Amino acid sequence: MSATPDQLDREILRRYTDQPERLPPDLRRQIESSWGGAPVLLYALIDLDAGFRLTESWLALGPGFLVLATRSEGEPTKSSRGAHEAREIARGPGARGWELAAISRRRVIGVHEAPGLSGTTLSLLGKPDEPALAVLRYTQRQRRAVENVRFLLEQDIEAGTGGRSPARDLGPEGADARYAESVAAPIREAQALVAGNHTSVLVRLLGYLRPYRRQVTLGFGAATVITLVSLVPPYLAGYLIDEVVRPVQDGSLARTEGAVTAWICVAAMALVYLVRQANAVVRLRLMSVLGELVARDLRTELYEHMQRLSLSFFSRKKTGSLITRVSSDTDRLWEFLAFGVVDASLSLVMLLGLTVVLVGLDWRLGLVMVLPVPAFCWAIYRHGERMNRVFVRAWRKWSKVTDVLSDTIPGIRVVKAFSQEQQENRRFNERNFDVTEEFNRIHDMWTTFWPALMLAVHGTTVLVWVLAVPRLLG
Repeated sequence: MSATPDQLDREILRRYTDQPERLPPDLRRQIESSWGGAPVLLYALIDLDAGFRLTESWLALGPGFLVLATRSEGEPTKSSRGAHEAREIARGPGARGWELAAISRRRVIGVHEAPGLSGTTLSLLGKPDEPALAVLRYTQRQRRAVENVRFLLEQDIEAGTGGRSPARDLGPEGADARYAESVAAPIREAQALVAGNHTSVLVRLLGYLRPYRRQVTLGFGAATVITLVSLVPPYLAGYLIDEVVRPVQDGSLARTEGAVTAWICVAAMALVYLVRQANAVVRLRLMSVLGELVARDLRTELYEHMQRLSLSFFSRKKTGSLITRVSSDTDRLWEFLAFGVVDASLSLVMLLGLTVVLVGLDWRLGLVMVLPVPAFCWAIYRHGERMNRVFVRAWRKWSKVTDVLSDTIPGIRVVKAFSQEQQENRRFNERNFDVTEEFNRIHDMWTTFWPALMLAVHGTTVLVWVLAVPRLLG
């Protein structure tokens, strides 16, 4: 059964954002009860506070009211704006609740937007002699969701409806679907600039190997030899034990003849290991140099592309983030293009070869070793998907550390002139601790998963011996 667009949008929100994918159900019920039970028509997450720090507040649009819900610490207090219209709702379970401030849509006679580098400020204006009814600050991620609410408010202002007939403009998909679509749309567009799926991304990356066909062919050939000769020692060991050692012990094979055959097997193993290590040296040297060449091409292409971008692009982006894209991000692709492509291809060959060898030697014990492999592969795939999401967050936070450095070091004279050293230390420490926590979360995940996986692999080995010992003892 194919996923609906709403489900796909929610999957994008879960995978690429740390923000809620919908209005919390308990908060929705409180908001709807505050204006008489009518459903929420539209809503948006207001994710910046007055200091442009990430927070969680919700703007909900109803038939006649706007409600701004903010997190409340301790006892709820009335909003400083529109205090006479604020409605305090009983808090839900837990130490933290919500403080709701309701604004009649009839009172909104103007909307003013002020775009900024780190976020956008939207002011809802009342009468000229009154302060703004509400000041909302949000990141670019929430821009389209807020614009949906702003569009209906501007329709009210232009038509003078006062919020009487907005429902017919919303479509049948509901407020949840509209919110998910609005937040996921920029992420979809960013994905479309690269590719529509993982396969096309991989094909595009492999295109950077095209100018270096000779190195790729030699490196792939050396890796193939390594994989094939690695299958020989287990076969020689089995042959030595079954066809030489046991017959000599049973007396069915002469000791002199058995010794000659045994030394031939040992010499063959030594030759195999020499061939394997010689090809390993060739592969490592070729592919490591190849990775650097590809990383150089990526940096060159990315930098040339940045030179063609408009000034408005650079006004929206932090310098540290752009530096991270050119330096760190291209280096992360080095290992994948130099070793990951070859290793992933040959791991499949190795797996198939070992399956044939094991089943050929003893099909019962071979199946015991092979049958758990699909489960292991599935677990590794799921772990990789989780690690990918966490690494994306970690890399974004690392770019924020670079942002502080790129802002402070070139402007160190300004910092010292205004005695802002402590402020800059605080900014850097916040981002430094934040990225450290993210990477510690990564370490916690992989240090838990891989020992557990290896324990399962060793358990399979123990199971093989449990089944093999009675047969070995006759």
